[in-house]
Amino acid sequence: MTDQGELSRRVKRIQIISKRLVDTMFTGNYKSLFRGPGLEFDEVRSYISGDDTRFIDWNVSSRMGEPYTKTFKEEREMNLMVLLDGSASLCHDLEGSKREMSGIIFSLIAHAANANNDRVGSLIFSDKIEEYHAPMKGNKNILKQVSQVMGFIPQGKGSDLALASRTCMELMKRRGICFIISDFKTDGYRKELSLLARKHDVIAISLNDKKERVFPRVGFVELQDRETGRRQIFHGGSRILRDDYHEFWDLHYYKLEEFCRANRIDYVEIETGDDPLEKIIAFFKRRNKR
Repeated sequence: MTDQGELSRRVKRIQIISKRLVDTMFTGNYKSLFRGPGLEFDEVRSYISGDDTRFIDWNVSSRMGEPYTKTFKEEREMNLMVLLDGSASLCHDLEGSKREMSGIIFSLIAHAANANNDRVGSLIFSDKIEEYHAPMKGNKNILKQVSQVMGFIPQGKGSDLALASRTCMELMKRRGICFIISDFKTDGYRKELSLLARKHDVIAISLNDKKERVFPRVGFVELQDRETGRRQIFHGGSRILRDDYHEFWDLHYYKLEEFCRANRIDYVEIETGDDPLEKIIAFFKRRNKR
C-alpha cells in the first residue's frame, strides 16, 4: 500500500471512531462544557425596572423620550480553533505516537464541534506558522484538516508558541474556544498565552513520553536536538547527570501546570502509552461536573 493509501486508511479509521464517540457522549452536553459562548445583540425594548442599567441604549432612549435597553442572546454558533505543534520534537518522535495522538485528539474535538453546528479551524505551527485553516463547518472540512494533521511535514524545526498565540488572537475576533496540542518543549510564550486565555476559553493538551524524561544509563553518548540540530556529548554513567535531567523535565511540566491553573487554562497531560480518546473523554466528564 502506498504512503498516501496508508494515510487515508488511518484518517478514515480515526474519523469513524470519533463520530461514534461523539454520537454517544457529546451531543446535547457539548456547549455546557465551555466558557466559549458569548452574547450577541438581539433587540432593543423598553426598559423594565430591574434591568441592568449598563445596557441602556441612550441614543434610542433620547429619541423616544423614555429608557430603552439592549437585550442579548447566547451565540448559537461558536468558533473553535486548534493550535497544533508541528515542531520536530512532536512530529518526528521516535515511535511516531505523538503525531498519531495529535490526529486522534483533533478528530474527536472537531467532530464534537461539528455535531453541534460549530465552526472548526486549525493552525499548525513550528517556529513559524506552517498551515492555517479558517473555522468552517461540515464533515468535508473536518476530513481535510484531519488528513492535513496526520500527513503534515514541518518546514520549520523549532516551536514558537508565542507566535501561534499572537496569530490566534489576531485571527479570532470573537470569543471562542482554543485547544493547544503540543509537547510544550519550548519557552517564552507565557505572556502571549495568558493574553489569549483572557479572551478565549483555552485548553492545553500536553503530549509527553515518560521515556524522554529519563536519561539512558550508558557511557559517553552524543545527542542531537531534533529542533536545533545542536549536538553534545554526555556521559550517561553519571548518576548526578541522570538525576538532574529527570528533575529538569519534572519541574518543567510542574511549572507548566501551575501556570495554566493560574491563568484559568485547563491542562490535560497525555502520555504516549495512554489511550488518547479515553483521556479526552475523562477530561470532558470532569469538566461537565463543574
